[in-house]
Amino acid sequence: MIIAVYNHIEWLDMIFRMLEKQSSKEFEVIIADDGSNEQSVAYIQRLIKRASFPVQHVWHEDKGWRKNIILNKAVVASKAPYLVFIDGDCIPDCHFISDHLMLRQKGVVAACRRVQLSQRMTDEITPEKVEKGYLHYMFARLMLAGIHDCRRAIRIANPIGRKILKFFSRRGGLLGCNFGIYKEDLLRVNGFDERYLAAAVGEDTDLEMRLAQEGVITEKESYICRVYHRMHERNYPDNIFSDSKHTNTVIYLENKRNAVGYTPFGINKNV
Repeated sequence: MIIAVYNHIEWLDMIFRMLEKQSSKEFEVIIADDGSNEQSVAYIQRLIKRASFPVQHVWHEDKGWRKNIILNKAVVASKAPYLVFIDGDCIPDCHFISDHLMLRQKGVVAACRRVQLSQRMTDEITPEKVEKGYLHYMFARLMLAGIHDCRRAIRIANPIGRKILKFFSRRGGLLGCNFGIYKEDLLRVNGFDERYLAAAVGEDTDLEMRLAQEGVITEKESYICRVYHRMHERNYPDNIFSDSKHTNTVIYLENKRNAVGYTPFGINKNV
């Protein structure tokens, strides 16, 4: 399991508390740290010391948004054959690992979703509340709070039930905050394209496109592998794809035009 973080370490504490409660213990954790400050790093080290599961902390200097670079370093550091990616502002439920392991297929990316918390929930949630079961009955909590798409908090383990509900769900692709893939499939495209140096497009949309070029399909999965995402301001424009001069868009369109699968700007630079 690879967790992308950058400061906001109190959310990593909540993630660790839920990892201690996982119904499956078959996982390792790689913290992909995009340059958290000294205080945050010290906090991470304390979390690692008290964790009952194996943890590696992969860090590099803060030189702006370099998430794809640190994700590649985390992939190299990982020992597990199957990788699950989440962001450090998403708290998994207690079946998260076992659900991802149930979905794993070679040649397929499990593109799972996230449950958006309200601002009030984001403000009131604490590690202590998570420890005491705050995430229980979240569907009811979200419904009472009037959260759109609160149904995403429902867990349906039966694959037939999920397939039926897919007909009533909106289409969606790979989200960098919650997906699973075999490591060998990710290495087929040389990991993440490290030329992306800004948020919005890069660790998910570009990766999905390049994986498809190598025959790795993206399978959207809802009502399973749930993570709860904190409310925060987005630091990138919604119309990024219509902005032809945005650096991310230029790189994405270049990869699309050239039908790039294996990127020379990924893990292996000797190409």
